[in-house]
Amino acid sequence: MKDIRLHFVQTGSDDKPLLLFIHGYPEFWYSWRFQLEEFKNDYRCVALDQRGYNLSDKPPLIEHYNIRELINDIKNVIEELGYKSAAIAAHDWGGIVAWQFAEFYPEMVEKLICMNIPRPITLMNHLRNSYKQFKMSWYFFLYQTPRIPEILCFAEDMKIFEDCFRSKEMGIRNREYFTDEDLEAWKYTFSNNGASFKYPINYYRNMFDPTMLNGKEEILKMPVLIIWGTEDGALGKELAHLSLKNLENGKVEYIEGASHWVQQDAPLTVNKLMREFLFQ
Repeated sequence: MKDIRLHFVQTGSDDKPLLLFIHGYPEFWYSWRFQLEEFKNDYRCVALDQRGYNLSDKPPLIEHYNIRELINDIKNVIEELGYKSAAIAAHDWGGIVAWQFAEFYPEMVEKLICMNIPRPITLMNHLRNSYKQFKMSWYFFLYQTPRIPEILCFAEDMKIFEDCFRSKEMGIRNREYFTDEDLEAWKYTFSNNGASFKYPINYYRNMFDPTMLNGKEEILKMPVLIIWGTEDGALGKELAHLSLKNLENGKVEYIEGASHWVQQDAPLTVNKLMREFLFQ
């Protein structure tokens, strides 16, 4: 693209409809490995590394990671790949980008699947009104500080990944889907290719942007599926149903016992729900 290079991994042939996968934090394209395999015969599956991650460019300034820049990345990717629209599957921070993209460019979203992430305005309102959610989201506020989050993330051989993916509170419940090799892939990715936690954390440093705080929350007319692992240690499951407001054709599917990392934790169920939704 003109202003930034974004790395992606593709399965499926170029002549098929586009299914675009957008990862969250702290992840990269590989978090969609089970879905890339599942849908390769049906779609041109493209899993991005968002700006600041892995092999994608890493602009230096905090403002380079505001939601408007992230939305424009998605628009440009779809157009550069030769499409006018795409089905989008997104998780965590990728879901924040996808929700906002669907508001700004609804004509470019055929179907939207968001996993364990509410609509951004829904999240912001809930933070104001729910002390429980405020406590669960403590790290949002830690990540507003300079340098300290980066130091903590690199500490103890990047123990953050153990805390995220293997801890009792947050970790993936079905360990066979997140092996020791997968854990090492995360550590390698976040310590190579000029990678740093600074750039992904800059997403959080922009999350109180007025676009996020005071958005209009347009009525979305495209079909929307919200998939939610019920054992999410960061986001209350009530946020899923709260996000149905102003969706003309939306539904929620809970996956009991799955963690925040639902597409990795329960890939067979996620793939089944996605397939039913995409082909209905």
